[in-house]
Amino acid sequence: METGVQRWAVNVGMWSPSEAQFSGFVGLLPIAERPLVLRYVKFEDKKKALVSRLLQRKLVHSLLDVEYGDIVIERTREGKPYLANQIDCCEMPNFNFNVSHQGNFVVLASEPLCIVGVDVMTHQPVREELPVAFFEPFKNCYTDFEWNMVMSAGPKSVALFDQFYRLWCLKEAYIKAIGIGLGFDLLRAEFFHPSGNIWSDVARVRIDCEEKEDWIFCLHKLDDDHWACVAKGAPEDAVESYRKTLQRISFDSTSLRAAVEAPEKQFRILEVGDLVPHNYKMDLENSC
Repeated sequence: METGVQRWAVNVGMWSPSEAQFSGFVGLLPIAERPLVLRYVKFEDKKKALVSRLLQRKLVHSLLDVEYGDIVIERTREGKPYLANQIDCCEMPNFNFNVSHQGNFVVLASEPLCIVGVDVMTHQPVREELPVAFFEPFKNCYTDFEWNMVMSAGPKSVALFDQFYRLWCLKEAYIKAIGIGLGFDLLRAEFFHPSGNIWSDVARVRIDCEEKEDWIFCLHKLDDDHWACVAKGAPEDAVESYRKTLQRISFDSTSLRAAVEAPEKQFRILEVGDLVPHNYKMDLENSC
């Protein structure tokens, strides 16, 4: 088995399946999940929805050795996915994961003890310089401190966009980590880089002006146009519905700090074919 700490990414923009191939991959999902992929109008959206679900199933099968056909993934009322199978694994008491997709990438992050959230953001390549005023309508999504970070990245539009989306990624990853869904006031969370370097890959957060020492945020540049952020922190901060899916809520400060501050893994780039269990590949090839 692999470790419970995983960072995976799939570039679906590089995947161009035929209709028969796509149907074969959809057939790997439980019958009830297939309409949730096929409901999208655009084929690119269908691909992302499919790969998101295949990534989750690959993770559970690889890490916990659960039979592929027996995997049950459900969602909290706020929409956060979790493994519904009863697994007794003392090394991974809070095995949990999160997924995100935008642009060309679908990403997944998992943790064995901390709660985890992941977000990926992209922007179209900037073909011409934009005035700083272009960003002003979005100012109310950031604290004054954060907005100063965005503006200090200028004057080039590429740098402004990068900093803008890096901060947005941080906020989304935190919301997804605690499982709150919609309704969280983004201004309650203020992000900063302990090093003072706005391009640092490590960030921390203040919630309601108080620093959360048991949280850490790691930024990853997947390519020139995509940023991903992984948030991990204390299980006790999870919302009630999500907390019920965890086995242990409280940890001593030493164990929690060690988990939070463990060296961050880099994202491993997978292909869609990597998400299929070996014993299913022949059936998939025959169906195509």
